[in-house]
Amino acid sequence: MTLKKALMAAAVTLVAFTPSGASAETIGFSVPSLANSFWVSATYGVQKAADAAGVELVIVDAGGDANTVQQLSQIQDLIQRGVEAMIVGATNGESVAPVVEQALAAGIKVVGLSSLPANKDLSATVGADHYDMGKLQAECLGSAIGGKGEVAMMAGPQGQFWSDRRADGFRETIAAEYPDITIVAESRLADNRNDALRVAEDWTQRFPDLAGVYSATDDMAAGVIGAFDAAGKTGVKFSASNLSPTAQEMIKSGKLACTSIQKIVAQGTAALNAALAAARGEKVETNVVTPALLVAADNVDSVDLSDVVAPADYRP
Repeated sequence: MTLKKALMAAAVTLVAFTPSGASAETIGFSVPSLANSFWVSATYGVQKAADAAGVELVIVDAGGDANTVQQLSQIQDLIQRGVEAMIVGATNGESVAPVVEQALAAGIKVVGLSSLPANKDLSATVGADHYDMGKLQAECLGSAIGGKGEVAMMAGPQGQFWSDRRADGFRETIAAEYPDITIVAESRLADNRNDALRVAEDWTQRFPDLAGVYSATDDMAAGVIGAFDAAGKTGVKFSASNLSPTAQEMIKSGKLACTSIQKIVAQGTAALNAALAAARGEKVETNVVTPALLVAADNVDSVDLSDVVAPADYRP
């Protein structure tokens, strides 16, 4: 089924459907991919808050950033289940907007988390200062390569708010503060290690003078670093965002210069609390933005990670 047909089918189905009196204590959570370390940590925060509040949480996983059709179907299922509120991390903000609009029209409260649906009537949005995360990476990587040379950007999926804003922050900071640095390549693929590895393998051949590589997430950075290691390319510096256990080890081993981080677990907790408040008709903080922080070898062992990443043994 094409995306256009899926959107039309979902819209037709949802127009005809009326939720059947579900409990206000049931919250849906639609995530792009639970194979991604960010969404694992976000889910931990959501689940922890749901458990503390004693509410039922229904989690649906689209299985990948490119699986918009799957997410449309899953959001439709949440509406048919009769949830009173849902949290949505969008595979693509514009593409999921029609189905989210139908949920809103059916009286379901919707909270956007990190990758926001492109709808104006969300009860709340929760995320990080993604632009500043990209800016911090630019400053770190620019300094690490001595303020000059060629860099490439593994910028993450096109159309996701967080990846677009991080890329803007990196690109604009490089232009403003490092005129002797040139961005020679930019990839906008899905946020996963294998795709990043494949693209980076090509970069090792096409751009032999690369001094540094920006990655929108640490999952992608792991793939990039693996490709450059395999090619025997030493001296290249790498930066990333988020702080999975893998990224912590890469920083400690010297493979990763730095990572800009966000309070992912705290965002999940805030999203659940906002969704529950909206479902109950209570006052909602409509725009929650957590600050960006930079982690490098000199502070990786001292950063409080309780609001940042899920415990290493957590599985959604």
